Amino acid sequence: MKEYLDLFIDGAYPAFIDRYLTTNTLNRLKHITQFCGCDYTKLYSPKFKYTRFDHSLVVAHMTWHFTHNKKETIMALLHDVGTPCFAHCIDYVFGDFLNQESSEKDLIDIIKKDNQLQIFLEEDGFSIEDFDNCFDFPILENRSPKLCTDRLDGVLHTCYIWLHTHSLEQIKEVYDNLTVLENEDGNSEIGFKDISIAEKFVTMVYNYVKELQGNTDKYVMKYISEIVKLALERNFISLEDLYMEKEEAICNIFHKNFPSWENFNKATKLSKTNFLPKNTFFISFETKKRNTIPLVYTSKGNKRIALISDFAKEQYDDLNMYKDTKYAYIEEIENLQG
Repeated sequence: MKEYLDLFIDGAYPAFIDRYLTTNTLNRLKHITQFCGCDYTKLYSPKFKYTRFDHSLVVAHMTWHFTHNKKETIMALLHDVGTPCFAHCIDYVFGDFLNQESSEKDLIDIIKKDNQLQIFLEEDGFSIEDFDNCFDFPILENRSPKLCTDRLDGVLHTCYIWLHTHSLEQIKEVYDNLTVLENEDGNSEIGFKDISIAEKFVTMVYNYVKELQGNTDKYVMKYISEIVKLALERNFISLEDLYMEKEEAICNIFHKNFPSWENFNKATKLSKTNFLPKNTFFISFETKKRNTIPLVYTSKGNKRIALISDFAKEQYDDLNMYKDTKYAYIEEIENLQG
């Protein structure tokens, strides 16, 4: 984790963030994995455990690097504090497959419950209301397919930690080419100085988007969401537990009560088919389509890479056409309980 984090630390270190890292609100995120439960099966093999805390720290350092704005950097540090255990899997519990915005708790409500956090914000000259809307901070957060630091880390850590498609050196080359540009809406947005480097980032986006549209990621998240629903129905856990307990503790409950959890943990192969599987738990559904089309500086103005690069256009066209098989299943998991 340190080698990855070090890529993003600005020369002028933002020491003001360090005390926020000691709060209960931030420390809770050390026990929530970033990959929405994908760490709990051998279908994936992440280089190391990457948590929502790690992601928040990286995004805060990225945001400081591009803005040197104290408020936006603190917002970056806090942007995911409302995330439940297993993250977007809980959106699936609520039936929110396409937007994945249903499970996160309101940031203002969380700040109001953490006295230490309130004291730090007040001492830094901020009110709770300053952090009401993350979209007030466009370097940190904006709508897809625009690039922002939250989305940037999503692409980079997926390619390095999760999929192993890119090295630290390749990530550094991409990151060092980024700057703040003005987008088509007249707002600030991070983008690239050079088309050639932007094209290298597009290959990262391609891997990221394709994986999150694929059946392996969808199976993992759907399986976990269904186990969570069963655990809630049987009162093994409460909905509030997902926002209070450690993921490890919830996983222990799953292991104790659902024999299929061990098969999920050990699974190394996902079977994919276009024919309806029989006598097994399978998935077949559409999920959120993620994408990032970055800006690039040109002598004729800042342009989206897909408009000025044939290579990028081909990559995005391929992603738009991509569909995995209709069904997917793990042979060892016939049903959720067994």
